[in-house]
Amino acid sequence: MLAAFGFGVWQWGQAATVQAKAWLAPILIERAWVESQVHGVDVRPWPWADTWPVARLTVPQLDIEQYVLAGANGAALPFGPGHLTGTALPGQRGTVVIAGHRDTHFSFANGLDDGMQIILEDRDGSRWFYRVLGKSVVNASTQDLRIDDDRDMLMLITCEPTSAFTARGPYRLVVSASADKRA
Repeated sequence: MLAAFGFGVWQWGQAATVQAKAWLAPILIERAWVESQVHGVDVRPWPWADTWPVARLTVPQLDIEQYVLAGANGAALPFGPGHLTGTALPGQRGTVVIAGHRDTHFSFANGLDDGMQIILEDRDGSRWFYRVLGKSVVNASTQDLRIDDDRDMLMLITCEPTSAFTARGPYRLVVSASADKRA
């Protein structure tokens, strides 16, 4: 009986830890972003973090504001959308690729309509404006992403279907946006 009680307390403690991390991480990431802007260097949100904020993503029409973290991997994606290493950063020539989980940070992706504006802000405070061109679904196990480094583009990628709770499948929703010269 005592072992069952101890196990139950341990399980509740684990759940509380997860909730505390979910509450605290965005605060620490925002602080790291502000500090990185002030000092002009990458700032990790906590000392053992494997990532740091590299941009702020805003979708004004959907009231979305998120910090994009370095790396689209398991260390970054639980805490926010991640910039795919090896692709352009905001302000660089080429395609910026950002990935996010469909059920958390990129739950808005399916609601992006053609013509909507997406804004990326870099650490220096420069803002880069993009307009959504469209959405497509690709099979990640058989299709490569078409990344065009000759055009200034933004690609947002999340798992598909976006509205179902299923194990990770091969399909990805890809939102493509082009640099908006009008902004």
